Formats: sequence, C-alpha cells, structure tokens
Amino acid sequence: MDYRAETTLHTAAGCACGRRELPQRELAHLIEDPDLLLWRYLHRPVKIDHATLIVEAELPLGGRRVRVACKRYCPTVWWKSLLQLFRSSRARRSWRLARLLLDRGIPTARPVALWEPRGRLLRSRSYLATEWIEGAGNLHLYAWQLAHRPLEERLSRAARCAESLGRLVGRMHAAGIVNRDLKGANLLVVEREDRPLTYLVDPDGARAVRQVNASQRGSDLARLAVALEAHRWVGRSICRRFLRAYAAEFPPGEIAWKSLWHDVARRTRRVVRRLRRRGEQVL
Repeated sequence: MDYRAETTLHTAAGCACGRRELPQRELAHLIEDPDLLLWRYLHRPVKIDHATLIVEAELPLGGRRVRVACKRYCPTVWWKSLLQLFRSSRARRSWRLARLLLDRGIPTARPVALWEPRGRLLRSRSYLATEWIEGAGNLHLYAWQLAHRPLEERLSRAARCAESLGRLVGRMHAAGIVNRDLKGANLLVVEREDRPLTYLVDPDGARAVRQVNASQRGSDLARLAVALEAHRWVGRSICRRFLRAYAAEFPPGEIAWKSLWHDVARRTRRVVRRLRRRGEQVL
C-alpha cells in the first residue's frame, strides 16, 4: 500500500485525511464522532493520561480490517489551544513528520488517518491513527524483559538491539533530522526471526534541519543515554556497539565515535543531575 496516496475530506464538522484505501465514509464517521473509535476500543488501552489517550483499534483498509494505534491530542493549558490559530494541530504535524521519516528511510509507524473536528477554541483536539507494529514494545519494556534472561542470551540480544538502534538514529541524523524527544518510550523494538528491528514513534519532537551539527547530535544522544539509568546492567561494550553502528551511517571518518562517546557522557551526566534536582524520574 502506498502511504503517500491519500484522501482529504472537509465537512461542516471538521476535516480529515486518510490513506486512499480507507473508505471515505469512514473518514466522515471519524469527523462526525471524533471520540467514537477511542471509546469503542477503550478496553485496549496503550496510554491514558490528562494530555494523551492512545488505544489499539481497528480500521477498514484495502478491503480488510487492520490494527492501528489511535491517539487523541488534547491541549492541557489555554495558551496551547490558542496556538492552534497560528500553526497546524499536533496530529497533522505528526502525520507530516511520519511521512518525512518514511521518505528518508527511517522506520516509523505508517500514518493511516487524521481528523480535526471543529469546535470551541479552548477545547481543540486532534486525532491520529497509525499502523500497529505487531509484537513491538518500547525500548524500556524490551530492556526490562531482557534483564530476566540468562546472562549470555541477555547480552547477545542487547548487542543486536544496540546495533539496530544505532543504525536507526544514525540514519535519522545523516538525513538531517533531529529529535528533542528521543527517549526509550518513543522507540519500539520488535524481534523478527531473532533479529531486533527498531522504530521511531511519536515523532512530535522531530524536525528537519539543513545538517545536524555536533551540539544537536550530542543533545539527542544524551537524551537517549539517560534511559540507561533505568537499566544499569547495560555495559560499555553494548554502548560501543551502538556508537559504531551509528557512525557507520555517515561517510567514513565523519564521526569519531570515541570523541562522541565522551561528549555524550558529559551531557548525560548534566541531564541526570538536572532531572534529579527537580525530583523527576530519570527515564
């Protein structure tokens, strides 16, 4: 299926955009009752908090029903609602970013539909559905599961995952994309025939730049390295595998992984200290 082929629908109730294989009547239903899909599948929750609701749902696509991650974005303060007057909704920005990532060969969940109902400004919400990645769990869950495996198996699987993750982040930076929200919860891992595949999801914090500079590279990698505070069993050899795989996505000699290691370590220590001073959980 071509993720770039899409249909747009505008009605008095709002607007929607979806893959061409998604029936237009389904888009109309989503606009008319924006929360219907969420409530129908509320028994399959993925994330529930005051700002975001995500459920595992189903939509008809190409003559069959496919599993999707359905997400509702809801501004938590009045000034964020006001910003909707001057910029695209979070769902639309995520839709565009997902397409940008896919265009540049960076694995992410393929967008299926977005819908933006009209309504009161201070209650503005937007919705996004992306293809469900079967068998995937976020990086934290994957690492916690590995922690209970026998030592040899744990280290072997962690090393393969680190290489896959290094290629993913390296490809992202080589393609001119930075992500201020590069953390364990936004990276999915799924094993296919004992080979871990990694995906970047929830790309709200991503943006395209002309070229990723050393400071941006270090900041992104430090944010990811902070996640290791929750997994102390991950050793230096696994981190080296990540950095070598990361550097291999660039032209030879462009990335000195040892210098990058020291820079990321310094930045990570600063981030961890700052989070702890604030009394925040280091994840």
